[in-house]
Amino acid sequence: MFKGDKKFIVIFILLFAIIICSKIFMPKPIDWQRDFSSKSKKPMGTFAIYNLLQNTFANEIIQNKKTLKNLFDSAKNNTTLIILNDYANFNNNDVKWLYKYLKIGNKVLIAANYINSSLTDSLHLRYRNESWSYYSNIDSLLIKKGEKIKFNAKNLNTETYPYPQLVHFTYFSNFDSSKFKVNACYNDSNPVLISTGIGKGKLYLLSIPEIFSNYFVVNNPNKKAAYNILSMVSSKTIIWDNYYSGNVINEEIQSPIKFILNNDSLYAAYLILIFTIILYMVFESRRRQKAIPIIEPLNNTTLEFVNVISHVYYNNNGHKYIANEKIKYFYDNIRNRFNIKTIQVDGEFILEIATISGIEVALIKQLFKYCEFLKNSTDVTELELIELYRQINNFNKNSLR
Repeated sequence: MFKGDKKFIVIFILLFAIIICSKIFMPKPIDWQRDFSSKSKKPMGTFAIYNLLQNTFANEIIQNKKTLKNLFDSAKNNTTLIILNDYANFNNNDVKWLYKYLKIGNKVLIAANYINSSLTDSLHLRYRNESWSYYSNIDSLLIKKGEKIKFNAKNLNTETYPYPQLVHFTYFSNFDSSKFKVNACYNDSNPVLISTGIGKGKLYLLSIPEIFSNYFVVNNPNKKAAYNILSMVSSKTIIWDNYYSGNVINEEIQSPIKFILNNDSLYAAYLILIFTIILYMVFESRRRQKAIPIIEPLNNTTLEFVNVISHVYYNNNGHKYIANEKIKYFYDNIRNRFNIKTIQVDGEFILEIATISGIEVALIKQLFKYCEFLKNSTDVTELELIELYRQINNFNKNSLR
C-alpha cells in the first residue's frame, strides 16, 4: 500500500499523534523535589514568597550570584541577605566575609536544614533532627502530623503553626544562650529560629527552610509563619542569594540534552525521533545486510571463582576475615557516599551520618559500635557475621543518600 519511505512517514505521524494526546490528557505528576529556587513553582520551590517580597518587605530585590567577598565589595548598609537551601556550605573565607558583611550594619537570614562546620564551629552551635520516616511516600508524610512551631515574641506567641512530617524537623541542640536569642521553637524546647547581633548587623538562623516553600505559603494558614520571619529581616533592599543555594549552577550549566529532557514538548519530539530511527534501522537493515553468524561469548567464570573462594573461607570458619573485609568495604562506601572521614567514630561522626542519611541516631550508633566491636574481636561467630550483614544491609536500604 505504501511504497518506499512513505510508510515511515505514516508511522512517524501516528507516533507523534499518540504521544501528543497522551501528554495532553494524562495528568502530570507533582514534582516534590526540594530546590528552593525563586523561579520554581514546584511545591518545594519559593516562587510565591520571592514575588511577595517586593513592596511588602523591601523596596528593592536583588538576585545575588556572587561569593560573600564579592558581595561585600558592593555592599550597602541596611540590606538583608537571604540564603535558602537544604544544606548551606560555607568555607572559612566565606565565614570571614559574612562577619564583615554583618558588622557594617546588614542582616543575614540563613534558612537550611544543616550548615557545614565552618560556620557552626565559629558560632559554637550544633544541629539535631527528628527521626521521621523520610523515605515514606509523600501522601503518607502529608497526612502524618509533625510538630507545631510557635514564636516567642509577645505579639506572636498566641498562635501555633502545625506542620506535617513532610517537613524535615531540624533544631539547634547546642548554642550559647548568652549570645543567641530564641525567636521560635517547637515543643517549647526545640529552637528552630535563633538570632544574634554581630557588630551593627544581625544574623538569623532558621533550621526549617520549608516554611518558605510554595506549599506552605500559597493558600495555607502557615503562610503567617513565613511572614513573621520576613518581618524580622525586612529592610530597604533584600538580596536573594543564588550562589550558596546552588541555583547559579542549575541556571548556567544547562546542556542541550538537559534542556530537551526538562521540556515536555521537546522530550516528546525527542522520543519520536529516537523511535523512528530505531524502526528505520530495524526494517531497512534487514533488506541490505546479510545474516551475521552468532558467536557464542566466552563464559564468565568470575562469579564461580568468587563462589569457590567464599565457600573456602566459610567452610574454614574464616568469619573474622570475612567480617573485617565487610567492615572495610562498608567504611570505604561511607567515605565515598557521604564524603566523611571514618578515622574517628565519635558522637559528632554519628550525628553527621544520621543527619545526611535520615536514619535514627540510635540505629547509626548501634551499627558503628557493632562494627568497631567486631574489628577488635579476636574471633567472630557465624551468628555475629550474619548480624553484621543484616545491620549494614538495613542501613544501605533505608539511607536517603
